[in-house]
Amino acid sequence: MKIKLLTGIVLIPNLIFAQLGSSANTDSIYPAHLQRRVNVTGVFPKEPIKKLENFSISGYYRFITNVRKLDVAYAEQAKTPVNIFVGDDGQIPQLSLNMAGSVSATTRFSTDFYLWTPMMGGGMPENVKGLNLGVSLNGSHSTSYGNFEIQCGGINWYALSPFTFHTNQGYNRYSLFERNPWDPRTKNIDDRYNSFYTQGALNQDLRWGNQAFQGVIFEGNDLPNGFSTSIMFGKTQLNGGMMALPNQSYGGKLKKLIGTGNVTFNSFNNQSYTDSLIQHGVGFNIHTLTFEQTFLGLKISGETGAGRYFSPSTQRGWGEAISVKLNTPAKYTLIPLQFHYFQISPKVLNNSSVFWNSSIREGNTSSNNSSDQIVLAPFASALTQVGQVTNNRKGFEINSEFEVKKFKFNLGYSNSREIENISSQLTYGHPVNGLALSRFWRWGFPANVGPYGNLTKVYRSVFETVNLTDVTPTKQPLNTKYFNVLEVNAKYRTKILNKDLYINYLGSYSSVQNFYSNVTVFTEKAYLRAYYHQLEAYLKLTKRVVWTNYAGWERIIANYDTEINAVTRRPRNQTGYGFATGLDIEMSKGAGLYLRQRWMDYYDSSFPNNKYSGWESTVEVKIFF
Repeated sequence: MKIKLLTGIVLIPNLIFAQLGSSANTDSIYPAHLQRRVNVTGVFPKEPIKKLENFSISGYYRFITNVRKLDVAYAEQAKTPVNIFVGDDGQIPQLSLNMAGSVSATTRFSTDFYLWTPMMGGGMPENVKGLNLGVSLNGSHSTSYGNFEIQCGGINWYALSPFTFHTNQGYNRYSLFERNPWDPRTKNIDDRYNSFYTQGALNQDLRWGNQAFQGVIFEGNDLPNGFSTSIMFGKTQLNGGMMALPNQSYGGKLKKLIGTGNVTFNSFNNQSYTDSLIQHGVGFNIHTLTFEQTFLGLKISGETGAGRYFSPSTQRGWGEAISVKLNTPAKYTLIPLQFHYFQISPKVLNNSSVFWNSSIREGNTSSNNSSDQIVLAPFASALTQVGQVTNNRKGFEINSEFEVKKFKFNLGYSNSREIENISSQLTYGHPVNGLALSRFWRWGFPANVGPYGNLTKVYRSVFETVNLTDVTPTKQPLNTKYFNVLEVNAKYRTKILNKDLYINYLGSYSSVQNFYSNVTVFTEKAYLRAYYHQLEAYLKLTKRVVWTNYAGWERIIANYDTEINAVTRRPRNQTGYGFATGLDIEMSKGAGLYLRQRWMDYYDSSFPNNKYSGWESTVEVKIFF
């Protein structure tokens, strides 16, 4: 019996395979859609059944390591003067896979899968892998009435208008030396520096100017009579969290083309709750009109509207938000100019817009349960770059770009004042060594750190807070604050031994004082003066190698109407230096090696504990596929 059973087991498969070799028997055993794939080796198909169209996988691998040695350090960092770190402490994944495909001619889906090893000493549990932006479903449909598109789920990068849902894009006056995690791949190794010289801007990814939004976004374009629209409902980075309380954001726009321009109604709103009975609502509303029109070569554009913040303890009503820009060609003003007037009420709050909150301290509408600061922008009266506006401020800006032979200039001027005397604090940044300084605190975004508890870490930077002393007994400021900023970006391209050389200078001269001034105040009459100088040189050594160099100097000086040190009896008097060199090396068309070596020195002659010096080395390998 056992012999017969064994014989059957051996013979039956052979009989089946023999039958599969006969086309007559095949038709009687298998469905028609499988017949063409049947062969003498079995029913395993040689080619997959087509279920998806245009499926693709792309992404990048990024290895980055950082070594820092401090000869002089803050007390927190002096415990480990030599620090070696592998990975990006900005929570940027080391491996990201971008997968996308079509389920039909008009419907697509996409997702980002990431791997990240933060190496915090937690072993296997910290070897994170999961969804980065989540699964997004995008669908589109075209009709004779217009084109319609819907984006669902995941995290989508989107923008409405500057005052409603947007990020500040500035005026392209920034340093190129430090690489950003999101810097895209370029065709040539020096495209980053050549584009900045020739076009005044860099290639950016889809996050540039957009905010992250999770939920549903519906768009209708090319509608009858020149209309288009969008509607969004879901969550921003200030919503969500692990709490079960309802919290969401919603808004949209309706746009109408008019001649050579357009008019758009925009709205964005946030609603959260602070109690389980859903009785105490916290949030904001803002509604605006944006417009753009050109006549006689003059372009006028802007946004105007009203907004408010509400909470159980704050009900200040509605305030105005105004931004108007006039662009004039060179034939009217010798060089092209842009005039910008802005006025944003202290009553207006929107943490998803281009302006910072400087007036409502509780203006955090997030339900995230975190020990870190949530609103990652300086609160109080901030010294800002030209183009970065805050609420509780009004003023004007003038910007221009022009060429003089091989020199290209990008100039900016800002003159503004506070609308109400609210804050008795000033904030300012440290751009020369800002990225290296932010790495002193590896995880999270802590506030009130440093030797005097006045430093706050934000993403890839740090800002410092200084208290005013000309205040009332209840710490209310006595005087209105006025701000002046002058920025200069000069670019030059030449050749050395037939090698391309790019030279960039970035200078900033800022002051804040208790009186109006037409220009930056360079005397002790100013509460605070901040001067930043950054000089960069990029030499293309070969087709695949660029030698990068950087030198920076910053000077921050306060007067005696600000806090003084208890020992020296003097206000802030800070000096910072940064010198760096490096190489950009193209290893292949999709892979680059980036080396950076920085030497830094910083001290405050009035606050003796506020000093550090040392060096930092960074190695980055980024591979796109």
